[in-house]
Amino acid sequence: LLQAVRALMIVGIVIGSIGCLIAIFALKCLKMGNMEDNIKATMTLASGIMFLLAGVCGIAGVSAFANLIVQSFRFTSYSDGGFNMYGGGNIGGLTGGLTPRYTFGPALFVGWIGAAILVVGGVMMCLACRGMVPDKQQRYDGTAYKAASHHTIYKSEPRPRQNFNDSYEAHSAEGRQSNQRFDYV
Repeated sequence: LLQAVRALMIVGIVIGSIGCLIAIFALKCLKMGNMEDNIKATMTLASGIMFLLAGVCGIAGVSAFANLIVQSFRFTSYSDGGFNMYGGGNIGGLTGGLTPRYTFGPALFVGWIGAAILVVGGVMMCLACRGMVPDKQQRYDGTAYKAASHHTIYKSEPRPRQNFNDSYEAHSAEGRQSNQRFDYV
């Protein structure tokens, strides 16, 4: 079982590394040759699936090792190191057979958190590839126009003519108009 855990972790690392390389080349800001957005979307989807697989391999490997730790913790026992049947006692039971017990350490929690981040990142990349693909069918919401009848008369309303002046006349602090002119070009 320990060899299977090692194999799962190595496969997860390799798949995650390949997915990371593909994700780098799938960035929209990277232009290589004549790559179109649909090719980049496919590459993003492939890297997202690889991240998902790497996360599942990581979770499976760490969980299998945690299961191995729990089983070894349950079935290990300390051999009786107290008084023997001849009436003699060992000092504090230190000479008895002691088998080591493993407990959950920080490496297991780091493995679970890393694998969960890989799964979340893979899901996000799989969802992000949908926004990169352009719509094949571009819709045009047209406007319906009504033809003018024979009796419709169009008039233009007289508008006040604006004085177009490119300069700005400055006012003084008291509100009086100053003789200074500022041109903003």
